Amino acid sequence: SIGAVFLSFVFSALSARRPKTGGPHTYVEDAFGKTAAFYVAWGYWVLSWVSNAALVVGAIGYTSSIFGGISPFATFLLEAGLIIGIAGINLYGLQIAGRFEFIITVLKLIPLVAVPAIALFYIKFENFVPFNGSTVSDFSAINATALLTLWAFIGLETGTVPGTDVENPKKNIPRGILIGTLIAAFVYIIGTVAIMGVVPRAELLQSKAPYADLATLLFGGYWGIPVAIVAAICCIGALNGWTMVVGRIAFGAANDGLFPAIFKGTTKDGAPFWGIIISSLCSIPFVALSMSESLLKQFNFIIDFSLTLVLVIYLACIAAYFTILKRDQKLTVKAMFVGGISLVFSLWTLWGASPVMLMWSFVILLAGVPVLLWQKRGQGAI
Repeated sequence: SIGAVFLSFVFSALSARRPKTGGPHTYVEDAFGKTAAFYVAWGYWVLSWVSNAALVVGAIGYTSSIFGGISPFATFLLEAGLIIGIAGINLYGLQIAGRFEFIITVLKLIPLVAVPAIALFYIKFENFVPFNGSTVSDFSAINATALLTLWAFIGLETGTVPGTDVENPKKNIPRGILIGTLIAAFVYIIGTVAIMGVVPRAELLQSKAPYADLATLLFGGYWGIPVAIVAAICCIGALNGWTMVVGRIAFGAANDGLFPAIFKGTTKDGAPFWGIIISSLCSIPFVALSMSESLLKQFNFIIDFSLTLVLVIYLACIAAYFTILKRDQKLTVKAMFVGGISLVFSLWTLWGASPVMLMWSFVILLAGVPVLLWQKRGQGAI
């Protein structure tokens, strides 16, 4: 959480100085030029719609558990339908999508905060002993979980993507990034402390639904269905947010001459039409990977290297942060401290990624080379 907060300070500083639609790539372009910016935009765009596929699978998976077994083909149709439905909401513009996101956020935050808050009165401190129940050192155990834990904070930078679509962006975007990250950190910490403090360790080791187990211990009865509904709402909310973002990543990149001009198209409400449509269609084949057990392993692999790729993008943005602030003569001791902690945290977290994941992350970046060359050719650069 501390590392994520420092990263949010970095993106807040960048967005306050350069509020522009597109997000991370705009800062890299300002610092290092169009070629570096293209790779950041390409990688960020790809990992966004790949990650959307995971959210869709999660939402329908939780929902189908309520109604019993659903055939793989019917599941796929529901998943594709959810992608199309959320894309349709976002085509009505940022304001409609934002209102929908606000409602979803309230619906999921109430149970995620209320249940742990009640549980704090029933904590048994002996459940926290031993501090490290693994067979490795404390440092090794923390290293092993750092990469997975950061996954919960991925998206802290998405507040920068709408750019000038936001009212008073120099003020509201940094505020939104920081407050959003702090709220997420609070929810994660109170939930973790409550679950570990109430659910016995032996049960927690085997648990597949910790919040449901916590609610059952507190209130009795069967909590699988309510928790499944909340989990599905969480996934749908995240899908809506990322759909809102992924279309604008491509839109911003196209306006900067990095992506094909087709992505510049908008609806009458100002939504990036082709950015949303093409990104959503790209998610559907990856959703199909969950239809069989063998393909599911490939699907999980894709999600794993997406996390590695976003850390590479974070490092590029931290480098842009130092470059831009130094050029603007704003690289104060405080700014250097914030950037330094963010850099060390990102490198440490990336250290937990396997060499295979790093390799595949760079393969995805290199897959954008034909698009880059096509753009440069069209602009007469080659």
